[in-house]
Amino acid sequence: MRAITKGAAHYQLQQRHQNPPTTAEEATAAWGNFRGKAETRKRCIEEQYGLCGYSEVSLEGNASQVQGGDRPLGIHLEHVEPKSRNPARTFEHANLIACAIDNVKARGLGEGDIFGGHAKQSWYHPQDFIHPLLLGCRDYFHYQSSGRVVPTAGLMPGDRAKAELTIDNLNLNAPVLVVWRKTWLQQAEVIINELLDDPDALLHFAELELLPVNGRLRPFHSAQRALFGRVGEQVCAQHQPPL
Repeated sequence: MRAITKGAAHYQLQQRHQNPPTTAEEATAAWGNFRGKAETRKRCIEEQYGLCGYSEVSLEGNASQVQGGDRPLGIHLEHVEPKSRNPARTFEHANLIACAIDNVKARGLGEGDIFGGHAKQSWYHPQDFIHPLLLGCRDYFHYQSSGRVVPTAGLMPGDRAKAELTIDNLNLNAPVLVVWRKTWLQQAEVIINELLDDPDALLHFAELELLPVNGRLRPFHSAQRALFGRVGEQVCAQHQPPL
């Protein structure tokens, strides 16, 4: 999970936020009737460099062979703080991110493979939920070569509990995600190991994998960044703004 820097809302969303709903029922109806979702989705995708806010799968290329074969997932706009819990934030751009999976049934996902916002549903905890609108969210998670995500070693007990709670509620170890992550990381690791004796080539490979191309990042950016270690940190720091 990588931190998302939010920009300004587009005009339609700004205008609608001036008169927000006050109940969960009003929020559901108002959001369903809102005609500015396409532009909002576009802005969120740009802010997120094309990656799902929770899982870091590619939102626009999630049908690639390594990341899911012929199973595109679609995109939905996610309220980080659910509109049912805080209707006043329904049209607040700072509360919206783009996430994978538009329609669970249409995509044929089994219950265990539902992840992200569709797994989280209306769950939210203002202190314990680690989400991508928090600056240091990446520091809570470690990605294993097995494809699983676990709390970062050395976290204080309270922070470890937050990471575990977040992983569970977002189902970030959904079997489909674990397989995609494992495949992606293992392929990268093979190349990294081959380049360990050639620092210039390793740096170039890190730049190819970690820097945006046409405003888009490669899937599982945080996991790959950690895989590259110090070189990955160096590459991400050189980008403006830093990744």
